Amino acid sequence: MIVAMEAIAVVLAAGRGLRLGANLPKAHVRVAGGSLLQWSAAALARAPGVSGVLPVVGPDSAARVAEIGAGWKGPARLLDAVQGGEERQDSVAAGLRAIEAQAPDAEWVLVHDAARCLVTPAEAAEALAAAQATGAALLVAPVEDTLKRVEDDRVTGTLDRGALVRALTPQVFRVALLRQALERAEADGFRGTDCSSLVERMGVEVRTCPGRAENFKVTSPPDLERAEAILRRRAAEDVT
Repeated sequence: MIVAMEAIAVVLAAGRGLRLGANLPKAHVRVAGGSLLQWSAAALARAPGVSGVLPVVGPDSAARVAEIGAGWKGPARLLDAVQGGEERQDSVAAGLRAIEAQAPDAEWVLVHDAARCLVTPAEAAEALAAAQATGAALLVAPVEDTLKRVEDDRVTGTLDRGALVRALTPQVFRVALLRQALERAEADGFRGTDCSSLVERMGVEVRTCPGRAENFKVTSPPDLERAEAILRRRAAEDVT
């Protein structure tokens, strides 16, 4: 059960996405009539328990952010976008500073990658509920492929995939906890690939909950085609 406390979804959209091959930042690439950022923000805005959505964008994104605001339906409010940093961790820190300025009473933060444009409101709500126990939780998906350890182009071992999962987003934390984790990482010179890794190294228990296979990260043109097909299918299902 979600406790009635303010939760803000921070949508990370400052990456360049070079592998996608577009001539604009990946988060602003359009699919099925909207940008990746628009789809992600709209889904999080409909998640029970989320009261605000805050985009963290790259430079020269004002016009595209204004487009999102013009068509905003909520029900969560759209907070003022802020500019991210060079790396993901820097963008998360920028998002937390913006929360402190725009939603100082927020206790929870959901950190989501805009490139995961197929996230559902239900997934976000489930991750928020899972975080209530320890202050930290993330969506995960099973590892379906066999994983090999390789050194110098030679296989040196096979990993037990039964104990492994893929980390998805959103990842949910108490605002104060994530802020502390970022400050400690900065002091230690540690750079993590996700927010959970920052919190884990503090010894905090991070809970997990199942995410959907469709909540994948768009990184290449085939991913974009797949996302397009899924979004159009969902639209057709809603009509019927």
